[in-house]
Amino acid sequence: MTAQGQTAEQVTASFLRALKENPTFGYSSSSQEEQANTSTGDNVKVRVLTQNMFIRPPGIKNNENDYKDERLQFLITEVLNDYDVVCLQEMFEFGSNRRKTLINAAKKLGFEYYVASPSKHVWNIQIDGGLMILSRFPIVEFDRITYKRGMMSDWLASKGVLYAKIAIPSPKSSAKLVDFAKNKKIVASENDSTLILDKGESKAEATVEAATHLHLFTTHTQASYGALVDMQQPDVKHRLLQLHQFHNFLENILPKHRKDGEPVVLVGDFNVDSRAHNLPEDSKYEEEIRDGKDTSVEGKAMSDILRGEGIDPSILGPNNKDAFKGKKIFEFEDALYSRHGYHPVTFGNIIIDKDGNVKPRESVLTTKSDNMVMHSIDYLFWYNPGQHQSAKAKLENLAVVPNFISGKPYTQISDHYGVGGIITFEASE
Repeated sequence: MTAQGQTAEQVTASFLRALKENPTFGYSSSSQEEQANTSTGDNVKVRVLTQNMFIRPPGIKNNENDYKDERLQFLITEVLNDYDVVCLQEMFEFGSNRRKTLINAAKKLGFEYYVASPSKHVWNIQIDGGLMILSRFPIVEFDRITYKRGMMSDWLASKGVLYAKIAIPSPKSSAKLVDFAKNKKIVASENDSTLILDKGESKAEATVEAATHLHLFTTHTQASYGALVDMQQPDVKHRLLQLHQFHNFLENILPKHRKDGEPVVLVGDFNVDSRAHNLPEDSKYEEEIRDGKDTSVEGKAMSDILRGEGIDPSILGPNNKDAFKGKKIFEFEDALYSRHGYHPVTFGNIIIDKDGNVKPRESVLTTKSDNMVMHSIDYLFWYNPGQHQSAKAKLENLAVVPNFISGKPYTQISDHYGVGGIITFEASE
């Protein structure tokens, strides 16, 4: 049981029920036609999902088949309708039309806005970063960084951070989101895939003005491979260096674009396993909740670097001098851990059969070396100091979302679980 007295499965089930209880603001989730939906009472609810899609360029696969097209179609037909903002990692454009297919399909479902990693070509000797943010609400500012080039197979990917400033209408507005959304448009430049803002209507002509904003960042960092990670591995230090770059990006973006009381959310595949894997001596297998309460050394280092506090350099070896300390402190909360009291498994989960045997929960997509590693590497970090003059934001519901699939050769949408949350914007008194 969690601190709230629920199993991991019950937490997910409760979150999925909450999704259905909060219909799409401004659009019909059944017909995708414009509807006269309005904010409910004095609040606007924004349903957010982060999901590593594991849709790599053509020809790259772990096992016999990774069913890229089929899993993308599942995202479009079975997942998108339940959310208002969707952040994706490993949604690579290179070598296929899959990203374009997703953009076009998402637009028909009401996701008028998106930002994505820039395109790359063969002559770049590197593929794109695979990041994407889809939104029903207007994206009014955006930015991105590319991390220092990765190691091993990550050398080929332009990993980094993608930022979107998302306009949220007044909770007391009676206007439809579809009208609010017409104020500004974001489109992709055909020349370099850099996303630009269309001028559209002037502020004076706007049907509805934003009451507040959501500052959303999604990332994918350097990977490690295998069950256990040694803090002195070169890829670990490289990953922490990238997280320091992320913090420096926050120091640049937030003073320019954020007002007090506007929430900042960091999501994605951070590739940092926060589970310490401290099992009792007589344990036959790792349990998700019981053995997920302790935080690993790297998990703590990740949080400390993102906040700007830095680390003890010696954790990376006696000769390391890098503390990765920032100039400013941002008190980010690892929301899954703080709300549920343990680090939930998002990658390499297990199942116990009726005879008590331990088996991989998923083996069609996941590489064999990562089966049953029980890692917690996908996150939602929350930060919201200060008081906004017209709207108050709260992160109310939060859970791991496996996105299981039945009746197919594959059993889930990706080798990763997603993380979903519902952010409520209430009118300030």
